[in-house]
Amino acid sequence: GDYATALTYLEQSLVITQEIGDKKVEGATLNNISQIYDARGDYDAALKYLEQSLAIMQEIGDKAGEDCTLNNIGHIYKAWGDHSKAFAYLEQALAIQQEIGNRYGQVFTNWNIGLTYEEQGDLAKAEQYMSRTVQLAEEIGHPSLEKYRKHLAAVRAKMNK
Repeated sequence: GDYATALTYLEQSLVITQEIGDKKVEGATLNNISQIYDARGDYDAALKYLEQSLAIMQEIGDKAGEDCTLNNIGHIYKAWGDHSKAFAYLEQALAIQQEIGNRYGQVFTNWNIGLTYEEQGDLAKAEQYMSRTVQLAEEIGHPSLEKYRKHLAAVRAKMNK
């Protein structure tokens, strides 16, 4: 919760990674910095760092970093209520996650897509993605499995009203 201190250390890390030319860590650090701004609700700053991270991840061919960054960009657009852009980024992330076998990432991205559909009021689509989330979370022993199950049950209850 100490965002100021975390940001200070991340900014120091960014300078070092840029000095030594470690693009992979630079991209990851930019992504991590974005999450501080996201947590603070400064989505413009978060998106700026995410766009820099995405460019690096694509440049070096880091698919795992790219899928994480795309997911986080989708989250920003969801927070802004721009569902079409959120879906575009989330679906790109999901495609990469499926391509590289990142099931942990698929849990988060399916969940984010489900939440976006729920926010739009499309409970049938939300239930579809949330069910997939629960299935994957069960398969990999995800720590948030029970949270996902409870929310899915609530969505299903709303659908049956």
